[in-house]
Amino acid sequence: MTVPEVSKLYERIIYQILHLNLKEAFSNLGYLIQLNGFGMAYDQLTEMENNYRYMLKYRLEGYPDPEREQVSLTLQKKALELTDESFHLWMTKNSSDFYYDRIRIDRVSGGESLPQLLQNIRQSGEKLMMIELVEDAASKTVQMLQVTRFRERAAVGIFYKVWISACWKRSDFIVMDDVFKDPALYDYEKSLIVSAILLSLQKRMDHEKVILLLDLCFHEQPEISQRALVALVLSLYQYDERLVFYPEIIQRLAAAMENQKFQESMVRVFYQLIRSKDTENVTKRMQEEILPEMTKFGSTIQDKLRNGEGEDQADEFNPDWKQMMENTDFSVKMQEFSDMQLEGIDVYMSTFSGQKNYSFFQEISNWFLPFYPSHSSLSELFETNPQEGISVLDAVLKSDYLCSSDKYSFCFNILQIPSSYRGAMSTQLGADSEAYEEIKKTEMGLNSQFKQEQASNRYIQDLYRFFNLFSRKHDFINVFSLPLDLHNTKSLGIYLKSENALRRIGLLYFKNKNFNQALAVLDILLVIHPTDAELHQEKGYCLQQLNQKSMALDAYLQADLIQPDSLWTLKRIAANYRNLKNPVKALEYYKRAESLDPGNIILTLNIGHCLVELEDFSEALNYYFKAELLSEGSPKTWRPIAWCSFICKKYDQAGKYYEKILQNNPQINDYLNAGHLEWCKGFPKQAMALYKRGIHATQTLVPDFLELFRKDADELVRQGINPDDIISIRDELLYELEE
Repeated sequence: MTVPEVSKLYERIIYQILHLNLKEAFSNLGYLIQLNGFGMAYDQLTEMENNYRYMLKYRLEGYPDPEREQVSLTLQKKALELTDESFHLWMTKNSSDFYYDRIRIDRVSGGESLPQLLQNIRQSGEKLMMIELVEDAASKTVQMLQVTRFRERAAVGIFYKVWISACWKRSDFIVMDDVFKDPALYDYEKSLIVSAILLSLQKRMDHEKVILLLDLCFHEQPEISQRALVALVLSLYQYDERLVFYPEIIQRLAAAMENQKFQESMVRVFYQLIRSKDTENVTKRMQEEILPEMTKFGSTIQDKLRNGEGEDQADEFNPDWKQMMENTDFSVKMQEFSDMQLEGIDVYMSTFSGQKNYSFFQEISNWFLPFYPSHSSLSELFETNPQEGISVLDAVLKSDYLCSSDKYSFCFNILQIPSSYRGAMSTQLGADSEAYEEIKKTEMGLNSQFKQEQASNRYIQDLYRFFNLFSRKHDFINVFSLPLDLHNTKSLGIYLKSENALRRIGLLYFKNKNFNQALAVLDILLVIHPTDAELHQEKGYCLQQLNQKSMALDAYLQADLIQPDSLWTLKRIAANYRNLKNPVKALEYYKRAESLDPGNIILTLNIGHCLVELEDFSEALNYYFKAELLSEGSPKTWRPIAWCSFICKKYDQAGKYYEKILQNNPQINDYLNAGHLEWCKGFPKQAMALYKRGIHATQTLVPDFLELFRKDADELVRQGINPDDIISIRDELLYELEE
């Protein structure tokens, strides 16, 4: 069997076990085990199936069995774990997936063990302390770099050991728990291990790893605790249906949720994950709208600077610059960029997505490495010229808006610049650091969870870049391509359904135009507040955007019952009735809306349109004239006035308006209707001339024109034109167009 076939078989077995189709599950699992060559796994399967048959027999014979549910859960759990083990055994032998490549490499190389790697890190710490005593600066730098690289290799080794580790025993948990308490490891190394746990859990459910993540959510260092929280949320989401088999996880989660701050943090991470799913749209907007405007402004400034070269008043502020800065488009884009940045939206994906080709990013662990300036790859920047490094450090480290991956990219870009230019550039980058610090202090004063929010947001951005930009991204489950509807999960849903959380999440779905998801949240909120008119309005709008017109109308009508004088609701109801071809009801609601806003031109025009659909042309004409008066003669009112005048056989009046229309960017329908008017007035040749003129002026294809002409035939007959003449005019027009 191929890898895709075995993967589908695995998914099918898991589904069957979870849905208690155990006979089919055991049969398919037996086949999967056979692919590995039987062994002890087949004996375990046989024992499980025998136990299941005994359980069925007792149930059918009516024996009381108070432990039946627990026995069933235990049986399912064992079956799931055996399926996982059998699948991963086969994949390790046959899959080219990056994860299984690493398992094979580890087995063949017989590399250092986890305890040895941890010992290497501890020894490197001791060596670094000794090197600090070296007096010779050059020798000290070389030795520091050697030990740093040795330590980095050990940290990468630990990352791989944790990532490809099989399910932990309790003793493994204790070892790893001690690692996170060990002061010999730096916080960024511990943070790296959290990501290894997340990737490991993507491949296989591991109860002990999930428990460790739960514990780490309360770590004193925000970088560790927030990464653990994000990893926990994603892992619980992935294995939501399996958690019923792990009561300890459910109990520990419930206990953690009793902590109000933890629960708020969970909601915040959920919000950030949903927001991150819109990164692709944000990136597109940045590339197509915001960055071009900012680039254009920068080019204009450069032109102005060049034009001003050589002037005596070198220090005078150019008034042209002020005018450019006050440019509406530029100001709007800059404000929008600033607002998005402050909100935590990922505005830098577009900037740094093309800058992940450095060799640094060929190493998978580096995608998850928190930024720290002492990394060996940055030694040239931060060690050879300390002052230069400090300036760059101010610009990079103090930014809470750049994720670690982008900070590394930024530094690698700086390293591409000749060293003679770096000093001036670094000084410029660090110039606003004091102002930034003030803003940061203000933000932290207003929000006690500022550090935690920034840490989780940056980590989610790092994850987004890895799952979307890593060279072997297809070997991983891209969590951002999943629905991430955590409020619908069994494990987390009960904690994410507070009214405040749902309103915040629903608003984000709404804002990002994820109307299906917004609708699901609104339905939950409507159970809590069935008489909230605004919720019914929002539901109607979502349904309308999803083209479910009848259901949208029902929601708007419900909102109108609760809050009868909402102009917005009345307009939506009227528009939906009109879309559903019910002009009578549409007219009723448009007139109700008009009573609230009698000077509204659009409402007046729509009332006219409804009257036309009801063939009350005289009354429609009155409303069109009213719209013309309200709009002070807007050309938008000319076409309906001209057409209604024509229908009412007020030919002179229609003629005056068509004359104006044909002088104001006319369309093919304008020429067609003006021609009809001339024909009905008894001038068929003038009609022919207008038809031809319209075809040439608007470059309309003849078949398209003839289709429009055909649709108007019934109206021409009602106006008194002989049906035979219609055919004659059509054919004569075709002859003349051929000449």
